[in-house]
Formats: sequence, C-alpha cells, structure tokens
Amino acid sequence: MAGKNNNHRPSPFTVRLTDEERTELEHRAERAGLSLGGYFKSAAFNTPPPAQSRRPPVDRAELAKLLAAIGRIGNNVNQLARVANAGSWPEAKDLSQACSDIRWIRKALMKALGKDTDPTPRGPGP
Repeated sequence: MAGKNNNHRPSPFTVRLTDEERTELEHRAERAGLSLGGYFKSAAFNTPPPAQSRRPPVDRAELAKLLAAIGRIGNNVNQLARVANAGSWPEAKDLSQACSDIRWIRKALMKALGKDTDPTPRGPGP
C-alpha cells in the first residue's frame, strides 16, 4: 500500500479473564513497571516492551508520606484562612512554611513517580 501509515493499529483485541486473572495480570504489569497492554504484548510475543508502555514504579511508602503532608498542609491552610476571616493577616512565617511544604510535596511526588526534579530554585512561592 503506497503511503501506508506504520503507526496505524487495528481495533482492540479482547481477552476474557476472571477477576483473579485480571488482578494477577495487573500486579505483574505493575511489578514490571509497564502498562497492562505493554506487559501483555511483551509476554505474549516474548519481545521487549515498547518504550511508551513503561510506567515509573510506585513508591508506596513515599506516597503515604505525601498523604500525611497534604493533611498537614490542609490543616495549616485552614488555620491561615481562619485568621484571615477573623480580620487579621496570617504571619509571614506561616505563609512561608505553607509554600515550603507545597514545594516539598511537589518534589516528593516527582520522586515517587520516578521523574527527575528540577534542582534550579524558582524563587518565592510554590
């Protein structure tokens, strides 16, 4: 076929699995750091997975720390809002700490997702 597009893929292929089989397949794909489709094709054809199917491994311990930090920040923001609603202005050190916490969470999220963080400081604010 003249001008054939090599990126064209045929319609999806369906496989029926029990809930247990699907869960096992998802766990295997996650352990391999691949999408479900990438893992399935790699296993079925005994070939290396395409680069697009790779997923960063999930760092559950790091994500648990992030959830705790988000809870603390939510509490801090609530306290700052309460002060502002009472007619006062939050102290600069409290605002600075909230911004610092948000920057830490961003950096930790990027790490948990397997992404490199930008070491260049960006100035004040998140």
